[in-house]
Amino acid sequence: MFTDHVIALFGKAITITSHDQVMIGVSVVTGLIYWVLLYFARKRIVIVKRSSGTEQLAVELSRIANALETLANRPADRVIAAAMRRQQPTKPAEHAEANKVLYSMFGR
Repeated sequence: MFTDHVIALFGKAITITSHDQVMIGVSVVTGLIYWVLLYFARKRIVIVKRSSGTEQLAVELSRIANALETLANRPADRVIAAAMRRQQPTKPAEHAEANKVLYSMFGR
């Protein structure tokens, strides 16, 4: 059906087999199909007009962005310190066990 072609470039021989020819043909046809589909799909454009809903969405997104910028600008140490203060109990434990081993991985 197909014959092998030998092409010489810069002193190197390149052999194009029948399988290579079929794969090149399939790639070209697939590329043309995608190009045609994209060409005709461009005509479907969705335009979002201004409305109260889109304005509210823009306001909420800008509020979220401002909050994220504020958090990003705070040093991490202050954030960690504030979180640790919130987690610490207000009253320290008055009665500690005398036999408790410090830094025990089982807490006994």
